[in-house]
Amino acid sequence: MSILEEITPSPRKVMTLFYIIDTSESMSGSRIGTVNGAMEECRDLLKEIAKANDDAEIKIAVMQFSSGCYWITGSNGAISLEDWNWEDLQAGGITDFGAALIELDKKLSRKAFLNSQTGAYAPVILLFSDGGPTDNWEKGLAQVKENNWFKHAIKIAIDIESGADRSVLEAFTGNSEAILDAKDQNTLKKMIHKVSVRASEFQSHSKQSADEVTTPEEDSANIVQDVVSEMKEETSVADSDDWGKW
Repeated sequence: MSILEEITPSPRKVMTLFYIIDTSESMSGSRIGTVNGAMEECRDLLKEIAKANDDAEIKIAVMQFSSGCYWITGSNGAISLEDWNWEDLQAGGITDFGAALIELDKKLSRKAFLNSQTGAYAPVILLFSDGGPTDNWEKGLAQVKENNWFKHAIKIAIDIESGADRSVLEAFTGNSEAILDAKDQNTLKKMIHKVSVRASEFQSHSKQSADEVTTPEEDSANIVQDVVSEMKEETSVADSDDWGKW
């Protein structure tokens, strides 16, 4: 056996991508349909990112919340991308956001979803919502804000069709600039794709070599800015192509 054959890959840290999805009654119809379609396509996009990532193994945890909350990827822990098979969500019920935050706090622990023998990067937490909470969400937010993993996480919210309570989203992300506005279904789908990929790429690489120290809230806002700029550029190119057909 040659020396090269004896070399084994270095163990990679785990980076967990959390999706927290509002499935209350107001998400019925095209909204939940778009989320379902986008999430299924995201699986393949993230697999490609993971293959090219030598620094981290990306894992997924998906929670839906309406009348209560539920981990659709299972309550035993985050799962690998290879094991992730999307099952369409159904909308209905009220918006128990506070309950979702309390459940998230329980899982943001080395004894729960962030358990890894090789170590873990701070997670990415993406929140999708189109309305306002119907429970005591302030209590849930106060609890999860004491969690060190939450403090260091990338936290980005998508306001679906400008229907969400912006003050709630800002309180969750800690930065008004870490919120994406999905004003229509096509925009929502693109945003889910782009923010999932960009946030995963960013958080699964060490920032130790960075010259400038930034906060997770600033990093989250920068990722949002990059996504918005990329989408504007794509729209501009598309418009230019259409003009050239005249």
